[in-house]
Amino acid sequence: MNTRLAATAAAALLASAAYADSGPKPNMDVALGLWEVTAKGDVSGAPPVPESVLARLTPEQQAKMQEMMGTLAQPKKYKSCMTPDKLGKGFEDADVNAASTCTTTVATNTSTEYQAEKQCKADSGVSYGAKIHFNLAGKHLATGTVDVILTQASGKVTTMHHTIDAQWLGADCGTIKDVEMEH
Repeated sequence: MNTRLAATAAAALLASAAYADSGPKPNMDVALGLWEVTAKGDVSGAPPVPESVLARLTPEQQAKMQEMMGTLAQPKKYKSCMTPDKLGKGFEDADVNAASTCTTTVATNTSTEYQAEKQCKADSGVSYGAKIHFNLAGKHLATGTVDVILTQASGKVTTMHHTIDAQWLGADCGTIKDVEMEH
């Protein structure tokens, strides 16, 4: 979940968007093409997995999940292809928004900076708040942070902090159609 969030956040950074719902699309002016993105994150608190899912896991599966949680803070590097379609969609995440009610409050929306907060409540009782802040240094270099507080229906809380650095590699995405993780 955390890796997908980081990938989505970085794609959003490049798309100049921030958890778009009924709010305005970001105005940031980014270059289309291939971007290299490095996302670093910290996760603390309860595992960001519903207790009902954890209860169904064997002890071995729970240990594997704990091991995976330990790797979430390690930097992730990947390449992302920014297309006109992706840029137009902004930071939409159909998987999250399909079963969630979200509101976005935009504080800054310029060609070089985007700052917003998003609050969501899922049908499952899970809620989260996100603070998003992206900056562009020209059309080819971007940085950002995404801070998320996820509260499960049981009241257990997970806190996530991500920093994102992205640099444009060129107009041609080659074989990369969306996002490709580097190993």
